[in-house]
Amino acid sequence: MNKPQSFKKIRKLVKNPNMFFYDLFRKRVFKDTPPAAPIKKTAETTTVAAPAVDILEIQRLGVVKYIQKFLGAGVGPEDGYDPNSLLIWNGYLNGLISFIAGLKEAMSMNVTIYTLGGGYSLISKTEDKFDIKLICKNLNSRPDFVIEMSNSLGELYVLHIYLFDIADTGLATVRSSRAWIRRFPVTELQSIFSYDSEKLSNRPPIDAVYTWVNHADPEWQNHWISTFPEQEFDPDRYTSNDELRYSLRSLNKYAPWLRKIYVVSNCSQPDWLNDNEKIVWVEHEDIFPNQADLPTFNSHAIEACLHRIEGLSENFIYLNDDFVLGQPCLPSDFFDEVGRSLAYFESYGMVDDSEDKEEIPDYLAAAKNSKALIKKVFLNYDARNLHRHVPYALKKSVMSELETTFLSAFEHTRQSKRRSEDDINLTSFLYHHFAYAKGLAVKGDAPGLIVRPTNADSVAGRDSYKYKILCFNDGDGSSENAKYKAQTQAFFNKRLAERAPWEQQGQTSN
Repeated sequence: MNKPQSFKKIRKLVKNPNMFFYDLFRKRVFKDTPPAAPIKKTAETTTVAAPAVDILEIQRLGVVKYIQKFLGAGVGPEDGYDPNSLLIWNGYLNGLISFIAGLKEAMSMNVTIYTLGGGYSLISKTEDKFDIKLICKNLNSRPDFVIEMSNSLGELYVLHIYLFDIADTGLATVRSSRAWIRRFPVTELQSIFSYDSEKLSNRPPIDAVYTWVNHADPEWQNHWISTFPEQEFDPDRYTSNDELRYSLRSLNKYAPWLRKIYVVSNCSQPDWLNDNEKIVWVEHEDIFPNQADLPTFNSHAIEACLHRIEGLSENFIYLNDDFVLGQPCLPSDFFDEVGRSLAYFESYGMVDDSEDKEEIPDYLAAAKNSKALIKKVFLNYDARNLHRHVPYALKKSVMSELETTFLSAFEHTRQSKRRSEDDINLTSFLYHHFAYAKGLAVKGDAPGLIVRPTNADSVAGRDSYKYKILCFNDGDGSSENAKYKAQTQAFFNKRLAERAPWEQQGQTSN
């Protein structure tokens, strides 16, 4: 290096250290990449204009890899894997949003941008004006945010963007506390946060399982009438309001890493569900060891057989059809780094030691029975907390061990045609406390909400982006509450309007 060059660099370091380290950052990290765009210095921050929207190149690479290439994004800042989670220097924020604006126009995209926790949200339809400056102003101080893009051709992108800053020393700091590495030399960005398809493919698979019932299905009605000829069914428990369609859409949108999705039912498949290699329909006859226990209308009995699904992965999540994901989720939301399941225990809802089960709800009676079983194995462990109304993270091997350990309780529960005071609730209480006591589960937490008529209006409006997991739970007559159903549908139309690949093209939602 000659002296004039050295002098220019020293003067630049003293006069504008941010620009100095930006140049160092570009030259070392992107030495084989064409420059994204000319750099512009503003009063607020050093920014970079957007790369041109090259549709052919986007089609060849995909949106995510295109952003990686031209804006130098790192991959998987939270878990080291997720290709849809991108780490971007804050100086590129203007360039990113400008690129999204160009993509919106070129590909007729609807764009939604929001911060986790509901602090900021923007919905921009295809025809809406996209105010780049205002959007950047709202996002500039945020640690992370989500960009959702979709169009009428069925293209859907959900990107979780994390921002990092560069200090004068060249040390980069990720703003979000959820990042698996918070500080690193900026020159090592691509080596630390890089996409590795082989590493991604070697992760243990995770499946999802649903139990589903449709009160309007003629075969289900015949089973009910033949079993309980003089009793009406409870609409809050058995009525279908198309929740399954939207719950499945939420998995497609926010948990694309799932391998298979099994739907366990004794009803016909809904008309809108097309054949798809990712969706597997499972009949009750396929998983109940004793066919004499069928037909059954007891969810506790069905849940005691889920681990018997053929081909099910060791780690899986179990959902009721009224569970909906409201934000991007990662496998780490359900299983930790060594494969232990996460138990989302309530801070309230304690299960006591009294023997009286006649005057309490059936789910609480089942929890008391499960609590007593756990006490037989772990004398000093007191299972008290109920599990929250969120997807249940489960391990097939632990459920099999529970069946072997408490076979009589399993068999008795499977024989009950409806919920009884002698049931066990395997997936919502017994499993989680047993696994936690054995060190096979750890406590987890995530922003979630049970949506009821009293709060449904806010969830469809100002709190639409606040929660990662929601449960649109029917109870106390809400299944026949027209206003509540309209509010629920408003949320679905706002947040889950994108059709999933397994939906019939001729079928439309309400």
